[in-house]
Amino acid sequence: MENKFAFIMRGVPGSRKTTTARFLAGARGVIHSVDDYHTQETGIFLWDDDKADEFYEMNFNAFVDSLDAGAGIVVCDCINITREEYFKYVQAARDRGYTTATVTMAAPTPAQAAEANQHEVSMEQIVEMYDNWED
Repeated sequence: MENKFAFIMRGVPGSRKTTTARFLAGARGVIHSVDDYHTQETGIFLWDDDKADEFYEMNFNAFVDSLDAGAGIVVCDCINITREEYFKYVQAARDRGYTTATVTMAAPTPAQAAEANQHEVSMEQIVEMYDNWED
């Protein structure tokens, strides 16, 4: 039986989730990031609140498709603030025989995260994410 792994990333913007996801996926893994759905063909990132829920559902479905296809390493690269958000990824992977790990990034200060993130997420938005964080 081939080993199959699913990694579910958790962390605020600027916590190095994507960098870590790329490391975990290596050359053979598949990464599913909701940010990809908010990135235009020109490469410009533009968060669309009106489509956020739809894009999160599309990301989850693509993750499940990769599991069903038997990809050896599948990574969910999302903030996953609440248990409900990340556990559905964990459960989908476990249901398909994957070894799962939830990878929670070390929490930078809101100021550090605001400075480091690539998508102009404000310090106030990051504070709100921390306020809503569930272990």
